[in-house]
Amino acid sequence: MVYIIESLGILTFAISGMLLAKKKDMDIVGIYMIGWITAFGGGIIRDVMLDIQPLYWMAHPEYPFVLLILAIIMAMLRTVRIKEKWLVIPDAMGMALFATATAQIAVDHGVSIIAVGILSTIVATFGGVIRDSLCQEIPLIFRKNSTLYASIAFISGCLYAWVIGLGILNANLGLIIISILAFIIRFLSYLNNWKFKI
Repeated sequence: MVYIIESLGILTFAISGMLLAKKKDMDIVGIYMIGWITAFGGGIIRDVMLDIQPLYWMAHPEYPFVLLILAIIMAMLRTVRIKEKWLVIPDAMGMALFATATAQIAVDHGVSIIAVGILSTIVATFGGVIRDSLCQEIPLIFRKNSTLYASIAFISGCLYAWVIGLGILNANLGLIIISILAFIIRFLSYLNNWKFKI
């Protein structure tokens, strides 16, 4: 189940990166590298912090190959006007999937609930931050008018650790339910412009 969730997260984050690279009129190498760093940037930090060897993307060589195929397809598409709102769904899916998949990995490594939340937030946001920075955009989570994002990743990670710790849900069911919940809340926060008023 973790492999499935992680795979979905990688694909959706990669697509969000490739769409933005396409919008910036990058060549195939640029499209591939932006997709790659969006998909794996946060996971690399997680693996280093938890001392997981080999790194996830190196242990699964099928991912870089699949992303290369996606990049070729994206590069072959005719120039289209990519709207920023098109990035919201794959980005929200990637955030939700990565936050919960990371939470399970962190729980398996015996870290505290707060540490789980921090790791989930890092993994769910870091790839997007690099993506936006390389594409000369203000990172989504740092924008003044940004809706809920990092907070959802943090709460999702903590919630997963809490329900698993109490035995309320088993690991697989917890992954599915909390991933769906995080995606729905993120998407609704975008549609309704929900923000923290501080």
